[in-house]
Amino acid sequence: MNNIFQIDEAKCVRCGTCVSDCAFKVLKTGDDGRPVMSDAAKCMRCQHCFAICPTGAVKFDGHAAEEAAETASLALPKAIETENWMRSRRSIRHFTDEDVSRESLDRVLRALANAPTGCNARGLTFTVYPDRASLARFKESFLHTIEHHRDGSRLLPRWLAIPAIKLRKGCEDIFFRGASGLLIVSTDETNPALATPEQDVASAVALFEMLANAHGISTCWCGFLRMVQNEVPELLESSAGIRPKTPFCAMLFGKASVRYPRTVIRDSYANIIYR
Repeated sequence: MNNIFQIDEAKCVRCGTCVSDCAFKVLKTGDDGRPVMSDAAKCMRCQHCFAICPTGAVKFDGHAAEEAAETASLALPKAIETENWMRSRRSIRHFTDEDVSRESLDRVLRALANAPTGCNARGLTFTVYPDRASLARFKESFLHTIEHHRDGSRLLPRWLAIPAIKLRKGCEDIFFRGASGLLIVSTDETNPALATPEQDVASAVALFEMLANAHGISTCWCGFLRMVQNEVPELLESSAGIRPKTPFCAMLFGKASVRYPRTVIRDSYANIIYR
């Protein structure tokens, strides 16, 4: 940790910007007017100092400013483009048999590493079933666990038992919707450093949806997975290493076999209250 923050003395103009923007106050002004890291163990590694330095004098985690993109030159979506995406996005429940490009998927997931987490805890794990072959193995484990679940106090509810039977018979699949892949974003509930684990995983999956759509990958939130695990607590532990109380969100993905030629009109659906 002691080497994560370094200063190029030739570039540093002693402006103090990085010191004033350090949320955890681990940067101080040294005797020569340049910033120093007073307690590296308390650094949350948010890289604000790296991003805000006007002259690129900060080197962080071994990376120099020249390696990062200048924000002034980035092609960012306009407000209307982002609004249009919100209005046109659809939860896709009909997919083609085509697998998603591993190159595109890997690019999306690497970008997703920048998803915000409370106190920059960065405790997220992305468990990915990238294609139909790997998802088929997960489905088999999914069904096997449900079929062999033992709870003497009660039977499985009809909403779970009947769809599971249909899936086993190769009929209707309301769990996975014929998607070619599945992403499960989880975090470690035993880590005391995690301030907002539930929000962290939900935020990451929401951003995955946006990034995936930008790369031509269609998505659908897989809320059923949480509902099933509530009934069958051991569901994901053996297959995905996710314990019964582990915070997670899941999303199906693949190539859409349907197209929606227009947006929807839902702007009035929100209950907006100004105080």
